[in-house]
Amino acid sequence: MEKLKFSGHDTFIVRCFWPKKGYDFINNGGNFSNENAVVDLGVGKNMVASISYWMKALGLYDDQNKTLTDFANRIFPDDGFDPFLEDIGTIWLLHYQLVKTNYASIYSLIFNELRKDRSVFNKSQLKAFIKRKYSEFDDNSLNLNTIDKDISVFTRLYRKIDYQNVLKDFEEEINNLMLELELISTTIEDEIKEGTNKREKIEWFHLHGENRNSLPPAVLLFAILDNFPESKNIAVKRLEIEINGPGLVFLLSKDGLYKKLKEIEKEFPGIIVSETAGNLVLVLPEGLNKWEILSDYYAN
Repeated sequence: MEKLKFSGHDTFIVRCFWPKKGYDFINNGGNFSNENAVVDLGVGKNMVASISYWMKALGLYDDQNKTLTDFANRIFPDDGFDPFLEDIGTIWLLHYQLVKTNYASIYSLIFNELRKDRSVFNKSQLKAFIKRKYSEFDDNSLNLNTIDKDISVFTRLYRKIDYQNVLKDFEEEINNLMLELELISTTIEDEIKEGTNKREKIEWFHLHGENRNSLPPAVLLFAILDNFPESKNIAVKRLEIEINGPGLVFLLSKDGLYKKLKEIEKEFPGIIVSETAGNLVLVLPEGLNKWEILSDYYAN
């Protein structure tokens, strides 16, 4: 099993311009450990470390081989698919990369595992879930303060913003990379604190499966081809429930996933959503290439 990994972001959520900034810095021979990185990137020392962290977490930099990834090299060059993140499809791709790469454990844990148990949770429940995972991994390195910081970054990264109540770090919050996806909504409930008669306000996070109208069919197809590379006939149930599959990663409900697959069927000749004896299967023709799918998508 891979070791659970938390921290490294220095409590900064990833900003929209960081992937391109980090890509250019690395591509030009920059090293995040060098003292001049602060000057070259034009940010503070803690932010340098955070940009380095997010480049790895988003699957843009392979820390083991010390190279930019194929994905990064297709998106972020000046003549790449979408270096300045003008298309929301790229944000969906980066979200998929963040969950799949699993460099930052909290994202895979929540989208791939926690959601199977509950779609609504508070911070205490999320913390208890993570503690349980440490036990399952037989990992004694749990640091609750670190977990608190990761939970804070996660919730700030994905929840919808109430612009009227952003009291600090306004620039950071509105430049949040995942802001447009609005994958999490929140409610505040006045509840009795466990073990006491005192009341307290509890924030609840909602991971509702939806249709995801802003998720382009081409991006969904890329994720399917990337995660099921050898499969030509894929049970839709697998797409719904398997790790890093589109149902979990994109928070698609069963009906929402089906509608998206029908969009793919309509847009890409040769792809069929077939039903045999009550079992739905996505049938893919030979020769589909995930990078060609993206290239055509951005060309249009």
